[in-house]
Amino acid sequence: MGTVKATISLDSTLLQQTDEQARKTGNSRSGVMTIALQKYFKELRQEEILTQLNDVYQDENSDDLQLIKAAKNYFSNHVVEQDEW
Repeated sequence: MGTVKATISLDSTLLQQTDEQARKTGNSRSGVMTIALQKYFKELRQEEILTQLNDVYQDENSDDLQLIKAAKNYFSNHVVEQDEW
């Protein structure tokens, strides 16, 4: 993936925070902004996945949920060894 230049407008406080973080971490302004954007987009993707999972499990009927709970209970009591600490 290639690097391209972009001109953006930032709030002066945000730019000061970016510069401060760049100094602290030894990154450039661009490096700090790249890391911040990568984390932001990753967080958005995780929220989308969570929303999709919630939608799937919300649509399950109560019989399915009871079966899942019963299976978890069985496995926690009969299959998984319970060591004493």
